[in-house]
Amino acid sequence: MTTDILCEVQNGLCTLTLNRPDKLNALKASMFREIDTHLDRLDLPSIQCLLLTGAGRSFCAGHDLGDLASGDESGAVERMECGVVERLATLPMPVVAVVRGHCMTGGLELVLASDIIICAEGAKFADTHGKWDLVPIWGLSQRLPRRVGMAKAREMMFASRTYSGSEAVAIGLANICVPDGDLDAEVARMCADILANSARSNRAMKKLTVETDGKALAAGLAWEMHHSEGHGPDMAARIAAAGR
Repeated sequence: MTTDILCEVQNGLCTLTLNRPDKLNALKASMFREIDTHLDRLDLPSIQCLLLTGAGRSFCAGHDLGDLASGDESGAVERMECGVVERLATLPMPVVAVVRGHCMTGGLELVLASDIIICAEGAKFADTHGKWDLVPIWGLSQRLPRRVGMAKAREMMFASRTYSGSEAVAIGLANICVPDGDLDAEVARMCADILANSARSNRAMKKLTVETDGKALAAGLAWEMHHSEGHGPDMAARIAAAGR
């Protein structure tokens, strides 16, 4: 396995880093296999938060066009890549993506698999499938409209325009935008806040939102009532600690 994907686990936080900074972390098939291998090796119950980031000055400039052009015609590689993105999207713990610099097309599809997106003001978000005569296969046509609404998603897909970090927050694509120099500190604060909460509770709440996505309000409320895991074994100790 190469080092195009770095994986570090520390105190319940797993950091996956796209590590092709000289190529602006452009994605190729082998990187998806590396992500899959790292996930296979993780002790998932011990991971409270997963952070997805990129080395260097950009998160990800998109799919490596050279790798794309040399792909097989059977669709097997594309299905494998799609499966890895879906695996990231369905991890039981909160997933945070941090974006500086480029977040284009395939990179955008990758961050859409996260729960929270934190970006720098200098970030550049864009979907350029149309520019290259491509059609999404990693979930963008489904996740982007759910994130920003159908009208804005179609604008992004049809025009291939670039959106800054502050514009990404304004349309609901990113959660938080900060000056470029403050990005690492903001990400650290967010991860610390997540890690300070009950891992059991965070997983259960994520599960509820996944299970009720797309349901009518009444159906979703009924589902929560009957499927909520309720309070856990640490509740009393946490309440007692807060009162000290």
